[in-house]
Amino acid sequence: MVSTLQGKAYFEGDSFPFFIQRYIIQKDETIPSHTHDFIELIYVVKGSALHEMAEQRYALATGDVFVIEPQTYHSYIGSDTEETIIYNVLFEKQLLQKELGGLLEIPAFIHFFYLAPFLRKNASFVPYISLTVEQRRQIESLLQKIDREFHEKPVGYQLIIKTSWIECLVLLSRYHEEHQNSSNHTLPKEDWMDSILHFVEQHHRQPLSLDQLSRTCGMSVSSFTAKFKKATGKSFIDYKHSLQIRHACDMLKDPHNKVIHIALSSGFQDISFFNRIFRKHMGMTPGQFRQQQTI
Repeated sequence: MVSTLQGKAYFEGDSFPFFIQRYIIQKDETIPSHTHDFIELIYVVKGSALHEMAEQRYALATGDVFVIEPQTYHSYIGSDTEETIIYNVLFEKQLLQKELGGLLEIPAFIHFFYLAPFLRKNASFVPYISLTVEQRRQIESLLQKIDREFHEKPVGYQLIIKTSWIECLVLLSRYHEEHQNSSNHTLPKEDWMDSILHFVEQHHRQPLSLDQLSRTCGMSVSSFTAKFKKATGKSFIDYKHSLQIRHACDMLKDPHNKVIHIALSSGFQDISFFNRIFRKHMGMTPGQFRQQQTI
């Protein structure tokens, strides 16, 4: 039976959903297929192994790094000649909720941490990057620092971990961009739209822009806009607003939620603008919608 790992078994609590460990995959060890409800980043410090996910098998080597999104089945088979040392970093995106807006301004961050995992169904897509010697030195130094802070827990360790983890994510995004440029890799044409829609579904309450997403796909804004509308029947802005209003409607069903809080939670910073967009999509005000739910 495939096991499902729960974040609550690893995290210190909802306020700090983070865990790191240095793990040794023994020679010929098999780690059975499993899934989890958190994001996992794996970095191979030393050795080699086989990693299976999305019905594909990949050979891992020293310096490889990749991300496993929640609800993805994967397993490992250790080398028959040597141990394999890896870092497992487990986290949830709300760990960096305040910083997420800034990270989402980096197209390579979007691609590596959100779109790349979603593209694993494409057999030609390599789901990891291999770091150079200098890049490995920088990342291993940060992971060692984070690991030490996490397990020793000195005063202020959570703050040190968060700042070091942000630095790690930004550096990995830069390395991923360099890897893309050197390999001339672009999103597979048949998959890019599904990937973008999946990403927007997850982050519609964040201040996403056309420029961000078009750069992520390696397209001009005009080209991206045309392809997006052809695929969805809506402009990007209308599509994003429809997701935000759907979220707002769900919240309005609870009479204890104040409209101003619903607007903010749905990604609107201006209550007047929220009311105008709500009326455009629903044909009524938020108050009228709420009244209908109580009839």
